[in-house]
Amino acid sequence: MRGQYEELSCPFCDKGKIKCWYIPGVWSQKRVVTGSLPGKRSVRKSSDIWIIQSGCSVCGKSQEEVEKELRKKGII
Repeated sequence: MRGQYEELSCPFCDKGKIKCWYIPGVWSQKRVVTGSLPGKRSVRKSSDIWIIQSGCSVCGKSQEEVEKELRKKGII
């Protein structure tokens, strides 16, 4: 199973700990071969996935509010 548990500080109060599951993106290569030209390669990375599992117990913000604020600030 890929991924790991992470604890982030609350984006509102910076005191509470937010439990989340982090799954890093995966690199993949694709090779296109044609009959008359040399092949081309493309490399892509899928986006990272963050699953927020709790709200803040200190300031009382909900899981949805915490996730929205973390995305707004660019942390996840």
